[in-house]
Amino acid sequence: MDTKVLARFRSSLSQHRDELMAWLDQDYDQKSIRLGNASVQNVLQVVLQLEDALEKLDKGSFGICEVCHEDVETARLELDYTTTVCLEHLSEEQIRALEKDLEMVGQVQRELLPRTVPQIPELDIAVATQPARLVGGDYFDFFTTQQGQTGMVIADVMGKGLPASMLMSNLQACLRILGPESEDPIIITQRLNKLFLNNVKLIRFISIFIGIFQPETKKLIYCNAGHHPPLYWENSSRRIHLLPPTGPAIGLSATPEYRPSSVSLSRDDILLLYTDGIVEARNQIGEEFGENRLSKFLQAHHHHTASEIIGSLLNRLKLFSQNFQDDVTLLAIKVK
Repeated sequence: MDTKVLARFRSSLSQHRDELMAWLDQDYDQKSIRLGNASVQNVLQVVLQLEDALEKLDKGSFGICEVCHEDVETARLELDYTTTVCLEHLSEEQIRALEKDLEMVGQVQRELLPRTVPQIPELDIAVATQPARLVGGDYFDFFTTQQGQTGMVIADVMGKGLPASMLMSNLQACLRILGPESEDPIIITQRLNKLFLNNVKLIRFISIFIGIFQPETKKLIYCNAGHHPPLYWENSSRRIHLLPPTGPAIGLSATPEYRPSSVSLSRDDILLLYTDGIVEARNQIGEEFGENRLSKFLQAHHHHTASEIIGSLLNRLKLFSQNFQDDVTLLAIKVK
């Protein structure tokens, strides 16, 4: 297993153990505040499991399959660090149970995403998402601020599959609370960073773009936290501009600097937000779709509606890359 991955496991498991040991040293009232009614015996059992995992890391046997002696899948270890058998050596009953769990998680995740886009008189909005696996780490959402302005979000959790999807669900829950509380995407992003900096253990960061549309001025104020730069088609100049990051991804720094930015929108202007599965899609000879092809596509299709742009772009991607290796999410916004 890669040394960086092992170091990440060691850091996370050590921190978890130290936090539980500190909890055990507290008086009863403090224990109740931190972990509710969890019994000391149950906590001690988890501490012993963590100590065993750390000992295996020291001996070089952590994450090694007991049957074939090859590496266990990293994604499964991120979910359960006590896993000792790789997927191909699970029993048929265990595989069926795992598949059932994955189907349930995938269904829950699909239910959590918005089923409709917000109806804004000034904007034509369309969105599409396609996970590379049954579950994924891409995220999009909308929220309404206390002043009645519409917020829009697109995010990409580092990693794939179940671990990424679980973190994505946490992100959604946080944004549903934090989004409506502020008119400032910088404040929302800073608060998200504080929350996830202390809770993201093995999956290290989340790139996210948060924009809030002001209908009176037709201005989009935004924060781009390490996300791929959205494309902005300025119809009056017939040019495409990028909206580059205004700060680091969530979970990378305890004291990040997020700069405010905005773009004034006019009739027939277009914003195209996307995750890295779009530009990193590869064809049979290993070429990436890339930002250049994406820009040329938007330039050629700027006269289409938002939903037509999304549909045509997905078809173009499927012709370019037969199988997506990463989650794909697109959000198109066109000014009426």
